[in-house]
Amino acid sequence: MATPEPSRPRREPVAPILLGSLLWGVGAPSTAQEPAPPASQVEQALRDFNAAFVAAYNRADAPALAAMYADDAEVFETDGARYEGRSLIERSYAELFEAEPGARIELSPEHVRLLSPEVVKEEGRSVVLPADGPPIRRFYTALYVKRDGHWLLVSVREEADPLPAPRDRLRELAWLVGEWVDEGPESEARVECQWSPDGHFLLREATIRQAGEVVHRVSQRIGWDPIAGAFRSWEFDSEGGFGEATWERDGNRWVISESGVSPDGLAASSIRILERIGPDQVRWTRTGLTIDGEEISGEERSVLSRVPPHPGLGDEAPPSSAPTRPTSPSHAERSPR
Repeated sequence: MATPEPSRPRREPVAPILLGSLLWGVGAPSTAQEPAPPASQVEQALRDFNAAFVAAYNRADAPALAAMYADDAEVFETDGARYEGRSLIERSYAELFEAEPGARIELSPEHVRLLSPEVVKEEGRSVVLPADGPPIRRFYTALYVKRDGHWLLVSVREEADPLPAPRDRLRELAWLVGEWVDEGPESEARVECQWSPDGHFLLREATIRQAGEVVHRVSQRIGWDPIAGAFRSWEFDSEGGFGEATWERDGNRWVISESGVSPDGLAASSIRILERIGPDQVRWTRTGLTIDGEEISGEERSVLSRVPPHPGLGDEAPPSSAPTRPTSPSHAERSPR
């Protein structure tokens, strides 16, 4: 479950990695201007060739990637620097792959516009996954022009991704911070939630008591998954079981899709619904429980009430000591030239 720490400074990939070439019209060159292809063809071509670009990047093929750009292609980095030329692009790729072996890329095109039969503009986001270290995210705008029957990338402008940092994303779940309890005549469930020291995760500890004795404990960590674009959680119980879940918001409810493994090796899954029924109360319902492929009928329900915080506690904001993004690019965050 642990994520390895970066072992060395990392070089950020050059801006041209941002997407694959639209190499339409491969075959006999044509100088005649063609009518604009249907939008569906444009979208399909983007999907196909972006997939080919990702494959070339992930196998560290600098020449193949550079061939996807025009001889006079220009690139604008996040700090405003500008450079141009296919030869520089290829050299940058080669230096990148030497400095960061094993780096991979994922592309998320978000808007495509056919400006003319021979000009295409695309906007989207890229995520580079180094072998060591956290993902590198960028927002890009790219321009393609058709030359001699081939579509080539001629301009790329990249910017810092305006997506919130993980600690800012988690503010949406900050209401969980505090102590919650569900007391019955013979049992008690108590959940304590706090920020991790770095502010990037929420840590929850659940304790179940019967007749005053602790019979079960669960530790849970909640964080933001930028690849899945969703909150995820990981939990471990006092009997040796463990599991993970994906959280999706539905109005005032959170739908949590859980899966895990019991201490004796049985796979289990369920859907848990958390619903705020007031500022200091939350109802949870578990349905669709399946253990070892067998569905268990019925539901489990509980209502947790917030325990009034002690003076100075219960702060729903992330710790102020949590690191923030740098305001200017460091050497490790700049694209190699």
